[in-house]
Amino acid sequence: MNKRGFIGGVAIAAVGSFLLASPVFAQEASPVDEAKAAVAFAEKAVEDAKAAIASGKQLLATIPEDSPLMSDVAEAVKAASENWKVAVESMEGAKATALKIDTAPNESVANDFALLAEVNAGVALSGAKVVQIAINYVDVVANNKAEALDIVRTALQDAVAASSQVQFNCERVKTYITEKYSK
Repeated sequence: MNKRGFIGGVAIAAVGSFLLASPVFAQEASPVDEAKAAVAFAEKAVEDAKAAIASGKQLLATIPEDSPLMSDVAEAVKAASENWKVAVESMEGAKATALKIDTAPNESVANDFALLAEVNAGVALSGAKVVQIAINYVDVVANNKAEALDIVRTALQDAVAASSQVQFNCERVKTYITEKYSK
């Protein structure tokens, strides 16, 4: 198995273990409970990403402008910036939708709001993880941790691809629910 495949497998296993370790998944949970847990979990990840951004700004200042890795750092910062915007917007959507669950007119609508909250939380979570990994890349460059450079670079590429797929899937769910109620 190559290093990229190994890291991808580790990333998938990590996400799966986060979900399985959640108290909500330890027992049979309703879609509403799952959505609320997903929103809370994503909210924590977004807060962690916000903290990472603050430390990343300090790390960025320590990298010499003539560093041969500056273009890679710029790409990592660009990925972090784009995914930060997506994470914040999706987190707002997840929270707003989660608030509608309890006032839904029936269980079916409540479950659809729960699904929307959960997929928005998933987008927020994946975006926040891209931010955290991108800041780890800046840290690796700033602290001359050459042995970790390829690993973190690959993890960042995988996280960006995964985040893109999560966003795509979220849009599919939104389209499905929109079509369901437009009939």
